[in-house]
Parts: sequence; structure tokens; C-alpha cells
Amino acid sequence: MSQTPVSFLGTWDSETALPTQNVRKRLEQSPAPMEPWDSPEPICPCWEVDAFCWPEVVLKLQEVNSESMRRVSQHLATSNRAGLKTLAVTSGERGVGRSTVSMHLARAASQAGLKVALVDADLQHPSLIDQLQIDAPNSWHQCIIEKLSMDEAAVCSIEEKITIFPLTEPQPLSLLKSEGPRMAKFVQRLAKDFDLVILDSCVLTKESQSLVGYQTPESLHAAIVVVDAELSANELLENACSALRALGIHSVGVVENFRP
Repeated sequence: MSQTPVSFLGTWDSETALPTQNVRKRLEQSPAPMEPWDSPEPICPCWEVDAFCWPEVVLKLQEVNSESMRRVSQHLATSNRAGLKTLAVTSGERGVGRSTVSMHLARAASQAGLKVALVDADLQHPSLIDQLQIDAPNSWHQCIIEKLSMDEAAVCSIEEKITIFPLTEPQPLSLLKSEGPRMAKFVQRLAKDFDLVILDSCVLTKESQSLVGYQTPESLHAAIVVVDAELSANELLENACSALRALGIHSVGVVENFRP
């Protein structure tokens, strides 16, 4: 599988080049603050691609439903002006296209002129780096456990107003319990630097009712529950919606994916 080359923003340094890509390293690194999200400087992604290699299904969705894409763009822009800053995309089961919907929403928001952060927030099953074919050097969870600069965890597209914060490998769900409040601060900081933060989140079930970025009902402004229009059981949808209500998130939409 081909991968989108990722470059580090700075001067060329062949000694620090990754095996599969050219790396541009900055000459000077400022000392990390106590917490990465406490930095007074705006987030400036250290890694970039010319353009993300969007999956064919995402591009086809936009091509076939261009009018729907336009309406979604307008709706996201209007909602953003009304205060929407953080949006979680979840479901009651795996395999219904959460990541596809997340990427579609990110593109729609970008086309509306919004500066978008797309976070791979499915700890156990991260997929964005594979779907976007990015050879990402760092993972956003390193900001939480290693105090990596948020700049270092960001991969931006030159052609689009979209920045990806990837997970490079699966993480235990227990991380949500131990580091949940710090993850919420990470997302809150993103919401200060970006117009819209979209979280490609994990499944919500009766057994698992936690989301990256959640600390209080104000932490996540809205959520979208993705279902398979033909195969999803209504009970699983209700479980996900009930979990969101229990978290105090009442602005909830449902997207029926795979509708013919």
C-alpha cells in the first residue's frame, strides 16, 4: 500500500530522516511547558502532507451526493457560529462507517472555510493513519503520557484546512479512566486553536460508556451516532444514545450509513 509522504516543518537534516520519508527538522526546540496544552503559543503542526489521500468511499460519497455535501457544509458552518466546537462521532457497534463519516464531516467543514482538527479517538481500534495512508511519526496520546508537544502530534494538509491528530497504535481503554481529565484538556486546547474538533470516537455500549475528550457535559458539544441503515439493530442505537444522554450530551444526531 502506498503512503502519503509526511514532512517535518523546518530545515533539512538528513541525519534525522525517517527511512521512508524526508524529514525537515527545526534548528531550535523551545522547552516543553508543564503540560503541552498549557503552551502560550498557538498550535503549529510540525508535520505536513501536500494533500491527504482520502479513501475512495469518501470521495465517491462527495461526488454522488454533492448537494448533500453542500448542505452539510452550510449546517456545520452555521452550527459553528452558534457555538459548536467539539463533535464526537460514535456508534453502537463496529463496522458501520464511523471513520468514513468523520472524514466526510471534516471535508465538509473544511469546504465551509472552517479550520478543522480530526482526532483518531478510537483508542482500541485506530484507523485514520491506515485509511489516509499517512506514515505518521507521532501519536497524540504521547502528549498525554509523554508530554509531547501538540505541534509534534499534528499532521496538516497544505491544500486543506484539516489537521489530523493520529493514533499510531492501539491503546488500552483503561487509559480513558486514568488519563480522561487530561485527554479532555487536550481536546479543549484543540477547540481553542481550531474552529471545529471532530473526534472519530469509539463504540458506546452498555459496558463501555466513555469518550475521549469528555469530562463534563460541556466538554463535548454534540455527537453523531452512525448506524448501518440496513443491518444495525435498533437496540444498539438506543444503547449508544442512552450512553450519550447519561453523559449529559443532548445534542445528538443519527447518520444512516450504507443507505442505497
